[in-house]
Amino acid sequence: MPPGIRVSDEGPIRVLTIDNPGKRNAFTGPMTTTLLHELDRADADPAVRAIVVTGTGGCFSSGHDLQEVLDNPETAGDPVANAAFARPSEILTPVIGAIDGPAYAAGFILALNCDLRVAAPGARFCGVGAAIGLVPVGGQLSRLLDLVGYPVAYRWLATAAPFDAEEASRHGFVTEVHDDALEGALALAGAIAAVSPAVVAAVKAGLRHSVCHGTDAGRAAEPRLAALVQSLPDGDEGVRSFLERRPPTYPDHPEELHDRIAEVLA
Repeated sequence: MPPGIRVSDEGPIRVLTIDNPGKRNAFTGPMTTTLLHELDRADADPAVRAIVVTGTGGCFSSGHDLQEVLDNPETAGDPVANAAFARPSEILTPVIGAIDGPAYAAGFILALNCDLRVAAPGARFCGVGAAIGLVPVGGQLSRLLDLVGYPVAYRWLATAAPFDAEEASRHGFVTEVHDDALEGALALAGAIAAVSPAVVAAVKAGLRHSVCHGTDAGRAAEPRLAALVQSLPDGDEGVRSFLERRPPTYPDHPEELHDRIAEVLA
């Protein structure tokens, strides 16, 4: 089977599996294009309530296929060619990374841009830029600060030294360490999928708005997001299920919800 991104569903959870085991799940150009397409396709599907990204064969991803980088060195820092790795932070569907083995280079960027990360004990992370003469991109000089703070981010990137799951967990980069990363990620995704998908989208959009524009802007956006979601049936279902002492059954969010959220935050 040729290298690729395998797509499967676990109920409302879309699982995207990086599959190039012969090269430790390195990304070829076509794989990167496919990943971007599949992330956008999942985000556009109201039935998909969470996305899990994982790798096959006990490895997340070692990054780009280095032979392709040598043949086309301009793609190494090209934001268009690397758009897939930052996309999880840009869409409103929650994305969880299930990380076994190495998550290096572009694999590290992809893990960094997931909303949450579940790692197996043997997971290893590395932003390799300084070691290979390339400036760290894809959120390594920006988003990483929001997750671990300056001293940790600087040390990881300036030394380009690998760090393990325990260190990643200690600094809050990894949400949890689980013996089976995919199992743990699916359980976490299932918990998210069980609550209101409209609220989950609003939460991600609101947090991102606050990070980008400051807490005052985020605070000002809260009532606008609340008013938007209040027009949907989710609140009524949530209150009724509580009073009736039953689990809520939330509908899929409207297809236009993401566009309406963007309008509210514009």
